[in-house]
Amino acid sequence: MVSNTSTNIVKYHEATAQNLKLLLASNKSSLFGDPDYGTRLNALMFEQNNQILRDLVIDEIYTAILTFLPQIKVNRNDITITSNRAAVYANIKALNLLDYTMDLYNINLTNFEEK
Repeated sequence: MVSNTSTNIVKYHEATAQNLKLLLASNKSSLFGDPDYGTRLNALMFEQNNQILRDLVIDEIYTAILTFLPQIKVNRNDITITSNRAAVYANIKALNLLDYTMDLYNINLTNFEEK
């Protein structure tokens, strides 16, 4: 956010994408002022891979978005989980309520490092 002597402010779609990524990367009870903020995705990543686990991950993502991201609207059916070897991706199709455009977010749930 801070580079050299200036501050880079992100807006609109880029800010929404960063908020979504931050929400999914945060563990529950990790935010001091709001212990309910975040998800249990980190704990679910070490469970045995099956359809029930995929449904739990989708439910966790859907509930977190409904609770903490009012700027986007998503249906549970628009969240899909895919995996590629060790990487797990969440593909989220959502309506951005800032300008009423559809966005597709592809978030790596196993690697939250900034690139």
